[in-house]
Amino acid sequence: MTQQRILIAEDHQPLAESLLQLLKNRGYQAEHAADGIAALRAIAAAPPDLLILDLKLPGLHGVELLKKLRQSPRTTQLPVIIVSGAYKGDQYHQAAAALGVRSYLEKPFKAGDLLAAIGPHLPAAPAAAQAAAPPAPPPRPFAQHLQEAFHKRFSGQLLLSWPDARRTLSFINGAPAALRPGFKHRDFGDYLRAQGVISAEEYAYFANHGAFRHDVLIQMGCLSYGDLLDAKFAYLNHELEQAFGAPPAQASWQAMPVPELMQLVTLNVPQLFYRGFQRYPGRSADQLLATSLGKYPTPANAFYRHINFLALDDEARHFLKHLDGHHTLADCPGDPTIQAPLLLTLAALDMLRFADQPGEPVGTGDLPLRTLFNAVIEEAAVEVDLPLESFTDLVEEEAAEPLAAPAPPATAASAATAAAADDLSQSVRLMAKSLEGKNHYEVFGIKPAKFSIDLLKERYFAVTRQFGPDILMQLSGEDGALVEEILATVANAYNTLSDVVKKERYDELLGADKIGLGHKGDDRFQAQVQAESGKVFIDMEEWDNAERALQEAVNFDSGNADYLAHLAWAIYRNPKNAASRAMQEKAKQMLNRALTMERTAPGFAFKGWILLESGQDALAEAEFNKALKLDARSMQARRGLRVLQEKKEQQKKGLFGRMFK
Repeated sequence: MTQQRILIAEDHQPLAESLLQLLKNRGYQAEHAADGIAALRAIAAAPPDLLILDLKLPGLHGVELLKKLRQSPRTTQLPVIIVSGAYKGDQYHQAAAALGVRSYLEKPFKAGDLLAAIGPHLPAAPAAAQAAAPPAPPPRPFAQHLQEAFHKRFSGQLLLSWPDARRTLSFINGAPAALRPGFKHRDFGDYLRAQGVISAEEYAYFANHGAFRHDVLIQMGCLSYGDLLDAKFAYLNHELEQAFGAPPAQASWQAMPVPELMQLVTLNVPQLFYRGFQRYPGRSADQLLATSLGKYPTPANAFYRHINFLALDDEARHFLKHLDGHHTLADCPGDPTIQAPLLLTLAALDMLRFADQPGEPVGTGDLPLRTLFNAVIEEAAVEVDLPLESFTDLVEEEAAEPLAAPAPPATAASAATAAAADDLSQSVRLMAKSLEGKNHYEVFGIKPAKFSIDLLKERYFAVTRQFGPDILMQLSGEDGALVEEILATVANAYNTLSDVVKKERYDELLGADKIGLGHKGDDRFQAQVQAESGKVFIDMEEWDNAERALQEAVNFDSGNADYLAHLAWAIYRNPKNAASRAMQEKAKQMLNRALTMERTAPGFAFKGWILLESGQDALAEAEFNKALKLDARSMQARRGLRVLQEKKEQQKKGLFGRMFK
């Protein structure tokens, strides 16, 4: 028995694709016509067993098409199901019934409603067709499911299944809109509870009485509406980035029509791909580079449609400038392995094509493009690795004051000055006391749910102005040391919260179930806090502070290879240890021990620098490449490879100079 044929006359492409998939999954042979003329021709050539008809069709209106079908002896009894979002109400139902239509569905409708309407006309799909249905596709990585939904502009629910878990992800026009359960947190409320935004009691009400409705959080006064929207985007982005590292999953799709005029603000899907691949490049990056290094990458039409959704740094923009069809991937500036997440994103979104021969990029088409994030950058203006700003660089510049005149003999005024100095000393001591035991948010008096970079800067500069260099010059001894401690604490907190990656890591630390502020005896937590401080001090090249903080971290958690590697680097780079052969050897042995415990990107990068400084360039290059394989964003390794490349260029120039002499 042949499959029963259903023709779908529908001009809304996403809905048509969803219906095609639904019917094919039920064993029917489904076909599609995008306008009334095409539908009439298809029916005239071979009448289907059933017609699903949208009334508002271009070319030939659905009502006119239906009248023509009823006038022909071949199609007068053809079963028709009308689906319409424009013509709603009993009068339209009755008019259709007069033309022999038994089922009239108003958009939006559920898949079950359509299948129920098909039942009386085609009671069951042929058993042979069902038996011949293809087997379930193999599990696929999350990125591939997301890619399919994005390209098809899918609206509905995607059910992801693993042997031990199931998750439902809702889409609107190809963009994720809701997820439960999450990949790291059980649900949105659990995420907020981990962030300290809602209490355990409030979460219980949200999950039970509130049935997970997000507006309940506003009703309880936990969040304002604007904060709720921000938190929902943060939750979805955070959880779906984790999904890129999940095992492959089986997927089933349940389409749900969405009105054409509905244009909700949803996730930035291109940026989600970019962040996901940065976090979990996986074997896909190696496969892409292995097959494409000798090919010519060229922008496709989709490049201009999606590129402005990506937040790119100068190095990525400079890299994109050379994806012009005239350079092979290997000839592009910099290390392609560093840009692997970007290349994976461009490939997943069909923004890039790889050709065996040079070619010309396509134009922008009918898109009136104003700017590109990869706008042409002058070669001289490209500075990939800027040195990290020091603490004092962040302080707002103030006009220099003239040198003070010599102090007059002691008078009543000098007594007042002494009193002021006492007040200043008291102020310093109170400030230092108030910062004891506070987390980075509490240092600035900011609640995590109310965090903003503008508020952070405002309060940061207020502290640095209050205890600026002029104050430091007035104090000495213990008070001077306290001011330095205050500024170090504030700098540590600011540098962590103002950096997106460091802030996310710190937020996860604060939200951990078993580790949290207030657990004074929690050695693991104390180790994480000290290690975070030590790494910031390394970035600021404050080697004494870095060494002290990281030594504390290792004391609390001696089995952590990452802490040990950073401590080894702090000891090695500390100028006071430069002349001590014993300390230098201690640092090297400590680093080797850390890498024996665990292969980490920072550990290999630090080892590469030590080898580079001892003149062992080939070994150093190998260590830097090991670091980049583990973490494509390792700045230490990238800088090391750049120094090696510049060294090779200088050697070439010297060789040419000697030859010409």
